[in-house]
Amino acid sequence: MNRPLQDWLEFAGLSAVAVIVRNLAFEQLRPIADTIGSIAYWLDRRGRATALANLEAAFPEKFSRSRKHWIARGSYRTFARTMLELFWAPNITEEFVDQQIVFSGLEHDPCHGDTPCATIYCCIHYGNFEWLSLVIAYSITRMPVIAQKFRNPHLGPLFDSLRSSTGNQIIPQERAMLKMLKHLKAGGKFGLLIDLNIDPREGGVPLNTFDGLIASVTPAHVALAQRTGASIVPVECLPLPDGRYNIVHHPPIECPSDATLTTLAQKCWDSLEPGIKAHPECWLWPYKHWRYKPRSGADRYPPYANHNNRFDSLIAPD
Repeated sequence: MNRPLQDWLEFAGLSAVAVIVRNLAFEQLRPIADTIGSIAYWLDRRGRATALANLEAAFPEKFSRSRKHWIARGSYRTFARTMLELFWAPNITEEFVDQQIVFSGLEHDPCHGDTPCATIYCCIHYGNFEWLSLVIAYSITRMPVIAQKFRNPHLGPLFDSLRSSTGNQIIPQERAMLKMLKHLKAGGKFGLLIDLNIDPREGGVPLNTFDGLIASVTPAHVALAQRTGASIVPVECLPLPDGRYNIVHHPPIECPSDATLTTLAQKCWDSLEPGIKAHPECWLWPYKHWRYKPRSGADRYPPYANHNNRFDSLIAPD
């Protein structure tokens, strides 16, 4: 659909927000984000319904109605903070990282430093996932970031400039996996989100989440690791009560050539799911994580999930 005026207005509005946010003090961002997130939670009826349905599916009968609302609202607040802090990212310096970031588990990282050592950092939409690559540019090394494709063509350059503000290189989506393959073979490093639901026809693998909810997710990270010998390091960025962040590096996951993609993808998820269970308000609950459901045993799945023959084939035992 051609909508040039709407695209330009959207771009102009976000550009203005980026300029305003960049000139705020870092300590001002969290209370502003909490306000914006709370307002968005109550205005976004569809997203709120998805978040509450997801919480009931993931934690059946565990939380009271008020607690589920608190977690879902917290998810909106976390995402609002993530976006505001992405707009603020051009202010990040090495001194700021030393003051505001706590690192846990860096000793687990097999390739700490600039020495060529192929590593894939896998993460989920948890905490401030946008800052992982921005801060790792100081703690580990700079690395490529795959450009996000927006419906509005004017937004791409804006977000690319923000995501590369600490020195990371933006590469286009076209043939990105081939470029990442070459990058890893040369001993490079990069990060990848692993909790995005994909169509089973697009090469998804089944992922067992929350003790029985199966999702179809990308196996790109483990497939690349197997082909290049790269290590996979699960990472997460948890907000701390004092306003700082704790970036956690989990023990690396080796990807032997004889292991299945499903087994390896599950190991990556199992490293990160405990963080969601400990701080559920930090995960992106308004996203439709379980778009497909099996034809049998589907009672736990959210109402938006649909039956799909390819999904049934995907989860069928060998």
